[in-house]
Amino acid sequence: MKKSALSIVLGLSLAIGWVSMAGAAEEKHFPAPTTLSPEMSASVTAAPPPLWLNGVAKPADITPIAKAYAESAAKAAIDMAARYGVKLEETTLGGVPAWVLTPANLSSEKADKIIFHIHGGGYILGHGAAGTGEAILMAAHEGYKIVSVDYRMAPEHPYPAAIDDAFKAYRALLEKVPAKNIAVFGTSTGGAMTLILGIQAAEAGVDMPAALISGTPWSDMDKVGDTYYTNEHVDNILVTYDGLIKSAVEAYAGKNDLRDPHISPVYADEKILAKFPPTLLVSGTRDLFLSNTVRMHERLLLADAHAELIVYEAISHAQYYLNEKAPETRKHYRLLGKFLERTLLK
Repeated sequence: MKKSALSIVLGLSLAIGWVSMAGAAEEKHFPAPTTLSPEMSASVTAAPPPLWLNGVAKPADITPIAKAYAESAAKAAIDMAARYGVKLEETTLGGVPAWVLTPANLSSEKADKIIFHIHGGGYILGHGAAGTGEAILMAAHEGYKIVSVDYRMAPEHPYPAAIDDAFKAYRALLEKVPAKNIAVFGTSTGGAMTLILGIQAAEAGVDMPAALISGTPWSDMDKVGDTYYTNEHVDNILVTYDGLIKSAVEAYAGKNDLRDPHISPVYADEKILAKFPPTLLVSGTRDLFLSNTVRMHERLLLADAHAELIVYEAISHAQYYLNEKAPETRKHYRLLGKFLERTLLK
């Protein structure tokens, strides 16, 4: 693995596969299932990128990592947008920086709809255009206009800066677009923040969006949940909680209670979750955050909320959109599109 390939970790390329089992003398290789395409098979059997493997000594050490990540990922995102004919424009919402993504062909059916996107990156990565990769593919494949919020991040801006920015931007968007015409989506930290935005809206009595799409959400920031253990060194996007993930928790949450629903939304009150709009959750069988996802799904069902769950075969954390050439990536966006047809476009 070339160390220069930092953009791979950003979520705009390949990854996943070779694992070292705890207590084992040799590495164990998990072959790709025969059900996968050659493109996705290459992803799930690739060596893990190095970014998430190692923690840092102190929160300030994250800053140069985040800067390098942003530079590499921003270039990859801008190049991808150009390939798909997606127009990227900078804007602000309620004073919060954001990006507007407009697909090449915006249909009349979708012209008045907005997808509000919240990027991932552990509350530490994805500054600027670097956080738009997932949204670019949504615009390109499903033809929606998207607003991607460029929220503040740790270590410079710890909790609650990120969620405050996202909610502030959402409320500003509501001044321009009715809630029934908005869906919110994101992956990983963005998936958690999507859920937290729903909690904030319910608590504040603010109009809920028509739908939420929460991809492999970081719904419990503590190391709680079976797959933090069973999928350690199986998921070779994130690989382990005990590397940069743990450092991100310390940088963002600090000494705050990790069971606070504004940090770990899986602990939200049932009465709050009952107010949620239709919500789609997405994960994979090799995902370190699979338990985060299924636990959140269960909480929503117990609250009698409309909750749907997709668990992809052999996919590690967020890998459903990381290989843009894999047919599984296109299928993933088609499934998101079908959910939006049932909720946002109804």
